[in-house]
Amino acid sequence: MRAVVITGVSRGLGAAFFDVANARGDRILAVGRHFTPDQQEQRDERPTDVMLFSTDLADAHWLPDHDTLRSFLRGSDEAVLIHNAAVVDPIGEVGKLTTEAITNAIAVNLTAPIVLTNTFLRAAPRDARLRVLFISSGAARRIIDGWALYCTTKAAGETFIDVVGSQVQNDERISVVNIDPGMMDTGMQESIRRAAGSGIYFPGKQRWVDAHTEGKLAEPVAVAERILKEHAS
Repeated sequence: MRAVVITGVSRGLGAAFFDVANARGDRILAVGRHFTPDQQEQRDERPTDVMLFSTDLADAHWLPDHDTLRSFLRGSDEAVLIHNAAVVDPIGEVGKLTTEAITNAIAVNLTAPIVLTNTFLRAAPRDARLRVLFISSGAARRIIDGWALYCTTKAAGETFIDVVGSQVQNDERISVVNIDPGMMDTGMQESIRRAAGSGIYFPGKQRWVDAHTEGKLAEPVAVAERILKEHAS
């Protein structure tokens, strides 16, 4: 049995991960603030296999704890943790960002993946294959002016995953990887385009506007299928 933990499933790539995992019969623990009506229906139809854990990912004290994950993962021969949830805000000029926006970005994009990875590795069955997937971005390795928090937290998240990968490199059961999914047609892209039209500091905004206009954004379901086929099948 394969058990999959996914953060941020209400839209975009997270919703696609949920749909693909559900279609192939995986047990799912979806973690986030919001869930779609279809996801709630799936929970009602598969109550022992689909669990919706409602929480604010910005508060590490309310993430799934050791007992919750151990109970969910019990009996699985493959356990997958997908760090999908992320926020691109705040976009703008350093010196004009709010403390609340800064701390929220760090909490969601970096603290939550660190805490959940730590808990997941401790709670997972000792004989199961373990997969930890950090959904990163090209912004982790390329400076995007105006995206100080997103670039910083994604780069730091990749570093954390690389360190964990080094720790488990001699354990064939465990795979820990960073994944750049590329530009997709998601709610995050909508947020970026809104920021581009708002007049805030974002020098390279035209690239994101053009990607949407020119139809260069990938469909999330196709990306989710590819990632799960390559890393968790």
